[in-house]
Amino acid sequence: MSTTYTTQGHTDIHPRVVLSVARRPSYTVAALHGELDLVTAPALRDGLLALLHPGQKILVVDLSHVWFCDAAGTSALISAWHRALALGVSMRLAAPRSKVARVLDDTAPGHGLQTYPTLPRALQQPPPPALEPAGARPTAMASSYE
Repeated sequence: MSTTYTTQGHTDIHPRVVLSVARRPSYTVAALHGELDLVTAPALRDGLLALLHPGQKILVVDLSHVWFCDAAGTSALISAWHRALALGVSMRLAAPRSKVARVLDDTAPGHGLQTYPTLPRALQQPPPPALEPAGARPTAMASSYE
């Protein structure tokens, strides 16, 4: 994998997938071009994980130029989403082509990763309230053994 730099951000190049990044103060867009499969999934996962950092609010993954996605590609997206959740980042998928949307629905039903029909729609949604760390939530158990 080689890296080139553009005026909008960096582009990681794999023979079959390109990740272009545009950072703005309130969000980051990672536009993917190519195929998400067993061969490209590790590079995709690593590229998305590198974009996540504490304090970031929104990461939108633009899938409008992804021609193919299999279970490994879906797994890479979900892996990045889990890390985003741990950091309190709202990760969203935008504009998947119909075949890619079908694979996402078939391979990861009920995963909870939000998918939007267009990039502008994904960017219009406000970020969710900050996620609380798991240990910070009050427990609902009350002692009745006293």
